[in-house]
Formats: sequence, structure tokens, C-alpha cells
Amino acid sequence: MIERKCSNCGTWNNDEDYCKSCGTALSPKALDKQKTEQLKKEAAAIPPSKVDVFLEKAKTSKYLVVRIGYYIFYSIFLVLGAFGAFIAWLAAMANA
Repeated sequence: MIERKCSNCGTWNNDEDYCKSCGTALSPKALDKQKTEQLKKEAAAIPPSKVDVFLEKAKTSKYLVVRIGYYIFYSIFLVLGAFGAFIAWLAAMANA
């Protein structure tokens, strides 16, 4: 049995995740859960960048030419990324 003292109100709690009197998180598991939820809320509050907005508009554009251009540039970027990953893998294998 673990007794924890609440840092908020000073009440001693017997093996509780949250304080009986004020509801503050006490256990490490509850504190981690609270921190994770706070980080998710902060991440959701950040607006998307201008590049992300531009790419999303290009991908869902009503003009066929714009959508085709988006997928062509996306494909080129994907192939160049795969080529770069292959070169990095070759360099890593050369040292092994």
C-alpha cells in the first residue's frame, strides 16, 4: 500500500490515482496520462503550415491539371526519396 500526499491540497491518499478531495493526479500512471492528453490538445491547437494547406488544396483541386501536376511532383519526390534512402543504405553497408 502506497500513501501519497497531494501536492495541491496536502491530503494523504491510500494508493489512489487521483486525490480524494481535489481530484489532482497522484500516481505516475495518471500523471503520464494527463501529460499525454495535454500534449495532444496542444498539437491539435497548432494550425497547419502554409505548405500543408497549399498541398492539400492542390490534391483536392477541382481542376484536373492541378491534381495531375500534384501527383506528378509527389511521385518525383517519392522516387528521389527512395533513391536517397538507397544511397544511404549503400553507404552504411560499405562501413559494415
